[in-house]
Amino acid sequence: MINSITTDKAISRVFTLFSVLILLYWLYSGGAWLWDWYFSSGGYSSDWWPIVGRFLLDNLSIVIALYAIACLQTAGLAELKFNNHFLKAFSLALILTPPIMMIIYGHRDHAK
Repeated sequence: MINSITTDKAISRVFTLFSVLILLYWLYSGGAWLWDWYFSSGGYSSDWWPIVGRFLLDNLSIVIALYAIACLQTAGLAELKFNNHFLKAFSLALILTPPIMMIIYGHRDHAK
């Protein structure tokens, strides 16, 4: 019985290490790509904001996916910290944006 537990832990550590390495590679690649994009746009000038706007519109699906992930994480945090329902917190995060939703939940009296 003890042998299978140690085997499970070892396999879990290998998968965790593999996942962390993949995540670090994605972060490095994304940072390098963002760095190249920023310097290819010519740095900050008067037309910098339209360039950022075009970048966000060109990558709108990624922006929406990141926003949904941030809302899910905030809803999970609200559920754990304030004992609220996950779906209610998620829908509020979608509508109000995650930081404002957490401020609203933080100011309520949750000592029931």
